[in-house]
Amino acid sequence: MKIGVASGLEANMIDDARYVIDILNKNGADFMVEDKLAASLKAMDGLTIKRMNVDVLIIVGSDRYLLRKLLDLKQTEVPILPLASKGQPDYLFEISTANFDGAVGDLLDGNWKAEERRRLVAEISGKETPPLLNDIGIFAKRSATLIRYSLLIDGEDFWKDGSDGLIVATPTGSTAYSLSVGGPVVLSSAPVFSLIPVNSVNPARRPLVLSDDLNVEIRDLTSSAAIEAVLDGQLRRKVDNHPVRIRRSESSAMFVKFSEERVEELRGKLLKKTETAEIVAHELPPSAKLVLKVLEYQGQLSQKEIIEETMLPPRTVRYALSLLMSEGLVSKRLSLRDSRHGFYHVTNKA
Repeated sequence: MKIGVASGLEANMIDDARYVIDILNKNGADFMVEDKLAASLKAMDGLTIKRMNVDVLIIVGSDRYLLRKLLDLKQTEVPILPLASKGQPDYLFEISTANFDGAVGDLLDGNWKAEERRRLVAEISGKETPPLLNDIGIFAKRSATLIRYSLLIDGEDFWKDGSDGLIVATPTGSTAYSLSVGGPVVLSSAPVFSLIPVNSVNPARRPLVLSDDLNVEIRDLTSSAAIEAVLDGQLRRKVDNHPVRIRRSESSAMFVKFSEERVEELRGKLLKKTETAEIVAHELPPSAKLVLKVLEYQGQLSQKEIIEETMLPPRTVRYALSLLMSEGLVSKRLSLRDSRHGFYHVTNKA
């Protein structure tokens, strides 16, 4: 079995990647390292991921890094083993680098299966996006600005609406932005995707769960501000007067899946995702849920950056942050340059 290793380039991620490589060496694994990581380690040669001919690709880092790497890879059938770096949000990860020593034997012996994660693809201004693991969100670029649109499903008019935005999510993405705005939680194996209007002007408007063999078209998009599409929380694309067409991608992502018993043994606790999702689902208002998800995706942000990412009014963001900090879900670190300002991040409860 040939294994590839890629990692984010933050100091803690590089340290964790070095630890993973040491374990692979001790177990006699045949592996190669991404060129950017190899340059940071200064101890070996590397290849770009697209040139790697491997059976499994290990990605060390955060949810944000994993999503960005999948966008860069586009179409790939190589099973991916995500390893959460210490101190990083790990909602898309089953195990962390700290658990890898206990999992490497199962990995090398083939005691795992490849789990399919369906993805979406969108056509925006006549250009196709990379496959999306989580979601596509359509919003006005200026915060708290209404957009109006017509929704068509398989070419038939379904509704016309005005709202703060619209999210189309995969089952994997159902616990990301979608959950923050009242979308349903969907099992990863379900052949569906969900469509969630964000703060619709019509109180009767509800999220939809659609078979993923249907085509979604969003047209007649208008707003007093420019409209953009947010892809997996990582990329932004300007939306013009052309329809946005969304469908299931022909390319799924494949993840290394260990048995549930093995994962519980390795982690030794309930999944943090379940614990935090329960708090979010029952106690926090939608604005706080949205701020929390943005911090999970983007990592550490200033209050100004949170306002720009969420498009919420400043007062709403301040209130949301105070609630999240009181729940112990978000922490604040003062800026070294100016003690009057700070950066917010998801609290590590590992």
